Amino acid sequence: MKSLLYILAATIGIAALIATYMHSPKFGRLPEGIRLERIQKSPNYKNKKFQNIYKSQADAPICKISAYKKLLDIVWKFITNKDNINIPITKTDLINLNKNEDILVWFGHSSYFIQIEGKRIAIDPVLSDVSSPIPFFPVAFRGTNVYAPTEIPELDYLIITHDHWDHLDYETVTKLKAKQIICPLGVGAHFEHWGFDRSKILEMDWYDEIDLPNGFRIVCYPTQHFSGRSFTRNKSLWGAFLLTSPSGFKMYIGGDGGYCPHFKEIGEKHGPIDIVILENGQYNENWRHIHMHPTETVMAAEDLRAKALLPVHNSKFSLSTHAWNEPLNEIARLCKNKDIRLLTPMIGQRVNIKDSAQSFSKWW
Repeated sequence: MKSLLYILAATIGIAALIATYMHSPKFGRLPEGIRLERIQKSPNYKNKKFQNIYKSQADAPICKISAYKKLLDIVWKFITNKDNINIPITKTDLINLNKNEDILVWFGHSSYFIQIEGKRIAIDPVLSDVSSPIPFFPVAFRGTNVYAPTEIPELDYLIITHDHWDHLDYETVTKLKAKQIICPLGVGAHFEHWGFDRSKILEMDWYDEIDLPNGFRIVCYPTQHFSGRSFTRNKSLWGAFLLTSPSGFKMYIGGDGGYCPHFKEIGEKHGPIDIVILENGQYNENWRHIHMHPTETVMAAEDLRAKALLPVHNSKFSLSTHAWNEPLNEIARLCKNKDIRLLTPMIGQRVNIKDSAQSFSKWW
């Protein structure tokens, strides 16, 4: 009887600790008030949550209760099969950049800095060692955390594609200085909870088009994915962005998502696109409908009519069971005979985004 009481007390104690931890600021907040009222008017919000446009594509096994055992098997393989690696990196001084230079610097995974035609932009910056609510798992590959938030200059725009932990990092964004935050519907609730001025938060629904100051234009597009920072899913939207500069230079900021007809629609309307940035890593057959395999990444780039492709979502965090460098090996092989320029910089390496002759070593 005593043993049962001890077990019950321990269970209650652990549950209380978890509940307390999940109320910490880093989990953010669900939309409410005026923000929720706008969400409820969105054609993409049905049955009290956001929905993917192509429902059959979203029906990934990872999202079904019947797949939990298979998911646990994958997680166990993921924990027990780790690459012991040191990834080569370099470092570009971002603070002292000449603002007239047009460059991109990748921070690893899906985080990067863009300076184009006088504007400084950060996309999904995660400059922490961990990309989940669990404080010790998964940890970034050794040496890949090159930059601290203090080494990022004041941003004109901070763009967030969705609120997953490996794209929206509390520890990073609360230390950055940004004149404006651009994000899909509902994601702004997290920023407001973290003390950001509501007037600086620009939320967008799919297909919203906004003219920004000084001749920039941004469009929010669908992706085949989901959202959520805890057990509650799809209360905020996820998406991709097409950014057009005053000179007409186009960049597709892909976020996360499975392969679907969106890409061809965007390519037909906006192509050719100068640089497309697409996920290529952390894929698995069990969640291919929400994360692309390398073959699909190349297909998406072709659909988008990309001049150049930057593959991201790799080389910092291991969130699947494949070897860390498999995504880069595969994308390099697949693009070898394609009419798409493949950009494969090291973490921290400067990419001259308007220089079509710049080359990159096979560092992986």
